[in-house]
Amino acid sequence: MIGRAALFDILAILAASLVVVACLLYAQVTGTYDLTTFMVSVVLPLVLGSVILSVRKERTLLFAFLAYFWAMVDDAPVFLDSVITWPEVTRFHPFLPRLFMNIVIHALTALFLYLTIRESMKETNVGLRNAPRVIILTLVAFVLAYAQNIPLVAIQKVVETSWYPFDFTEKLVSIFFLYLAVRETRHGSVSFT
Repeated sequence: MIGRAALFDILAILAASLVVVACLLYAQVTGTYDLTTFMVSVVLPLVLGSVILSVRKERTLLFAFLAYFWAMVDDAPVFLDSVITWPEVTRFHPFLPRLFMNIVIHALTALFLYLTIRESMKETNVGLRNAPRVIILTLVAFVLAYAQNIPLVAIQKVVETSWYPFDFTEKLVSIFFLYLAVRETRHGSVSFT
């Protein structure tokens, strides 16, 4: 049976996720890239999602949300990695503004993944030096959050033909690996029971 605190955590996650999805749908439907899109598709879900999860006072969930938020708005339909060149969404030219934004966005994801794990470890006696599995699972979660950027021909073909299903799947699998990493910090070993 799910405890009351766990139920409230699940409801907070669902509420924050619905806000993000609704705001991503706005960007998809409008297809414009301007200040309104930035406010509705980036600032609004970032603030509302953070507030919803902050109410629970479970900082691990908040940091995980913030880590994946940047991965969600990086590419389609928001294209935050091209915000410097909006309304034009760039892929190759001009390359430097997009590269800079990708570095910033990926760094934010990495930072908040680190904070998620650090926060999860606070209540345990597991240290990062003693937790190579936690580090590996978190690195896998990071790589999977941006799997569409892996320059393998097979992945790029799937990205070109089925962007949204691939993006959705990679994020879900990434979240699963982060869950395993957090579980490892709290229980000392990953098990599927």
